[in-house]
Amino acid sequence: MFDSDEQRNRVELIVTVLAKLYVVLELSTDACPVCGKCLTHDEECPISLAWALLDETQQEKARAAIRTVALSIGCDDSIADSVTH
Repeated sequence: MFDSDEQRNRVELIVTVLAKLYVVLELSTDACPVCGKCLTHDEECPISLAWALLDETQQEKARAAIRTVALSIGCDDSIADSVTH
C-alpha cells in the first residue's frame, strides 16, 4: 500500500495530528474547521475518521498529550471535561 517507510511515516503523522485536533475540538466549543459542525462531526470528516483509526490506548495518549499542552499554556481544568463528538 505504501511505497516507502517515509510515506508510511508521513501518513501516520497526518493521522496523529488530525486525531490530536479531534481532542482540541473536544475541549472547545468552536465548530470543527473542516466539516463546520459544533460538538459533532460529519460522517466523512477527516478529523473524526483519523480519531476512529486510533485504538483506545492511542486515543488516551493523544488526550493526555493535548491536555498537557493545554495546562502548560495556562488553560485550567474547567475546559478539560470531554465532550463526545
